[in-house]
Amino acid sequence: MGKSLRSTTLYQDRDWLYQKYVKEKLSTVEIARIYRETENRWCDPNTISRWLKKHKISMRSLAEAQQLRHGSN
Repeated sequence: MGKSLRSTTLYQDRDWLYQKYVKEKLSTVEIARIYRETENRWCDPNTISRWLKKHKISMRSLAEAQQLRHGSN
């Protein structure tokens, strides 16, 4: 693998992403917002979804997401 000149962004860190999405049960929208507030840089929720997939972190089903959103977990 070649070296990249780009630095790794927060949402590219598997442990950070796992903590936010799985442990804290935050949505991709909420994670993107936290990233924007922390790093003062733009991040789209679709970017978070792509990185969850790259890290093989299972995405929630629509039903699971709705349950969490409405507080009936």
